[in-house]
Amino acid sequence: MIGLVLPGLAPSSYEEVKDFIETNPYAKKRFQEASDIIGYSLAEAFREAKEEQHEVFESAFLANSIALLDYFYDRYGLQPHYSIGASFGGMSVAVQSAGLTFAESMWLTHESAKHARGYFQRMDGEYHTHFIFNLSLEETEELIKSFNNKGMELELVGHLEKVVCLCAEKSVVQSLKEVINQRSKCFSLHTMKQPIHSRLLTDLKHQLRDKYYSQVVFKPLQSPIISDVDGHIYKDPEELKQMLLDGYDHPVRWDLVSKSMKQKQIETAYVVGPRNLFTQLLKYEFKTVGISPDTVMHQVGIS
Repeated sequence: MIGLVLPGLAPSSYEEVKDFIETNPYAKKRFQEASDIIGYSLAEAFREAKEEQHEVFESAFLANSIALLDYFYDRYGLQPHYSIGASFGGMSVAVQSAGLTFAESMWLTHESAKHARGYFQRMDGEYHTHFIFNLSLEETEELIKSFNNKGMELELVGHLEKVVCLCAEKSVVQSLKEVINQRSKCFSLHTMKQPIHSRLLTDLKHQLRDKYYSQVVFKPLQSPIISDVDGHIYKDPEELKQMLLDGYDHPVRWDLVSKSMKQKQIETAYVVGPRNLFTQLLKYEFKTVGISPDTVMHQVGIS
């Protein structure tokens, strides 16, 4: 059995994928299509984007992901038995499964991110999401309990095998970093200056559902999807729509995804997307093949 993993948004800059965007035919095609959809040059906007311009970063990530997906199909000629979109990778899975067209997915991504930017600016308080390596789920639950007992609310918003993601107000995240720095076996990775997959975003989810998702018709899926929220297998277009919306206020639970992958006897996982952790995270339990801008440019260069 073959699984296709489309990872979520990771911190990246234009310079990190510049050669791929500017010279690779798959990327050039998708970026041009994306520019036509959003009404301005996505490549130019990505090159000049400020940190708070989430709609540009998310649109560029989606364009790169689908360009890499195009390359995957042309190079390997495989149709995966199951697909998994980790976090924002759900938008790429929506395209891969034919639940949405690339144009629909790009428009939905761009408009939702613009709306979310305003939502974050209007939130009471400043919330961050912190990523930690090598902290078990049990240890994380104990840590959350200890913080909450002190009146410092801490929320688990992602469990990615050896990486956990915790969301809290900025001051609480700073205290969390100090605690992590005192532990010898785990360490901090990076911090996003916004909440993700958090119950803080339930109202945002409802706004996006009513304003944007209601304008798009989700179509029958060509391949089943393993949900990154609960590990369930989804085959219905309305289930895909709900899965994408639930991603706003439900934690990513890769432990449940991994369990489903094993139950479905997936042996090889193709990890298709820009810079991410998943090739490394999956290699301990599955045969993995990573397809990123770097690997594609290398393969094209030596072919």
